[in-house]
Amino acid sequence: MRLAALFLSLGVVSAFADGGAVLLTKQAGPYLVTLFGSPSPLRAGRADLSVLVQNATDKTNVLDAKVAVHLTRRQTDTNSIVAVTLPATHEAATNKMLYAASLNVPSAGDWQVRADIKARAGEASVGAAIRVLPPEPPIVTYWPYFLVIPVVVFLFALNQRLKRARSAVRRRGPA
Repeated sequence: MRLAALFLSLGVVSAFADGGAVLLTKQAGPYLVTLFGSPSPLRAGRADLSVLVQNATDKTNVLDAKVAVHLTRRQTDTNSIVAVTLPATHEAATNKMLYAASLNVPSAGDWQVRADIKARAGEASVGAAIRVLPPEPPIVTYWPYFLVIPVVVFLFALNQRLKRARSAVRRRGPA
């Protein structure tokens, strides 16, 4: 049973979920905004940015806002700006208290992240500088999958050895 649980847990290598590490928490206008990023630390490639919007006065969740997430980075070699903008929605979030956006971060480096919020109480915008690391090498990302084949071969060999030992005991007869 424990062995089966181990194998099942190996399959969960890179699951994105709402939340992750807190990238920033700031009060902006009538809102307290918390931005989460996953994976932690953020890496170039697929990422999940989730936003929690609360009323600054009573900390109740704001569930009827329009939220947009912006990532921008100035390319030093070409002096151009790379920008990624996506709406963050409850539909994209597993936790319906959050607004989530799943996006592809094009490259590693220093990025500016900004969340724009529009709701009944007003509009607000919060931002911060974040560092995005290079993507992990594939061997680091997929090592559990590479481990499955040797483990299965080992278990098969162990099974065959135990069967041979059991049949040898039966041939000798009871002691």
